[in-house]
Amino acid sequence: MAGALQRRVWVQTSQSILYPNLYILLVSPPGVGKSQAISRAGDFWLGVNTLHVAPDSVTRASLIDALDAAQTKAILPDGTFLQFHALTVPASEFGVLVPAHDLEFLNTLNHIYDCPRNYRENRRSRTKQVEIAYPMLNILGGTQPAYLASLLPEQAWGMGFTSRLIMVYSGEVGAVNLFNVAPPNDKLQKDMAADLTTMTSIYGAFSWAPDAQDMIVAWASKGFPPVPIHSRLQNYNTRRVLHVMKLCMISAISRGNDLTIILDDAQRAQDWLLAAEERMPDIFREMAGTSDKAVIDDLHDFCWRLYARSQGKPIHESSIIRFLSGKVPSDKVMRVLDLAERSHILRRDGVQLWKPAIKDNLPGVE
Repeated sequence: MAGALQRRVWVQTSQSILYPNLYILLVSPPGVGKSQAISRAGDFWLGVNTLHVAPDSVTRASLIDALDAAQTKAILPDGTFLQFHALTVPASEFGVLVPAHDLEFLNTLNHIYDCPRNYRENRRSRTKQVEIAYPMLNILGGTQPAYLASLLPEQAWGMGFTSRLIMVYSGEVGAVNLFNVAPPNDKLQKDMAADLTTMTSIYGAFSWAPDAQDMIVAWASKGFPPVPIHSRLQNYNTRRVLHVMKLCMISAISRGNDLTIILDDAQRAQDWLLAAEERMPDIFREMAGTSDKAVIDDLHDFCWRLYARSQGKPIHESSIIRFLSGKVPSDKVMRVLDLAERSHILRRDGVQLWKPAIKDNLPGVE
């Protein structure tokens, strides 16, 4: 929906005009389904004739060329002349779009994300310049945590680009029945394509219902809790309210075309963002690339120190889960604990109570 809305709708804030464009990055290990989700979104965009969609495996150079070609000109019923360049980018391999350590290109994406009046770039020769009026990008990308670690160096997390990203993580591979083929729902596909087409004709500023506005103001007065505390998300935290306001617009337009943000939209937008933020630290734990064996060895050392300090008292499972939550993504915590038990590093000693194997001895020998 953000891709369909383009630069046609906006929210006026005390500082600037805010458009609903988004940079979304799906992050997961292989086999979870990133590419399938991105492909479906790309198919919906391609089904709307008035939208400009970037080619597959787009690179920096082809992205700027495609954005330059993605021109929209229209005269609205009230006589307003509308002109902009808006491009939707389904990038299932985000590393193709953004080469590793290309900080200059990240700065370009920063600039375009903010929907400036124009973008200029010298290209291919000193005498040729690309000048794009009113550019906008919507990016839906996918990558793996291990590759993200090499793609974005440590200094990149202090730049503006990562503060503009909403990262959505999943590490769970769902069970799939390859022979359970659902019949195509042509009506639903046509209805959704029709809705997206309608969105491309909506124009104007959103208004706020008083209770929706009050909710955002009250949340701001409390510091927008709960605030992500990971060090790599400190710059991201400064833009959280802007992300919520963009999501408010998308929620409102999903209900109807009256361009009014109500309380339900504000609450839903907040829920969307908080759900994504809850899993963001899992991305950084995956990026560390620590093997299960190394984590289990660290767990054994942690449990042994607790066990020794307490003079042999069993360790409550809550302490173990808190420790593992800082080492591995949340969906892997119980799997690692199960591996530790199966390898005789830990053994049960009652309900939710554990004891470690004797330190510096053979596993399981006590």
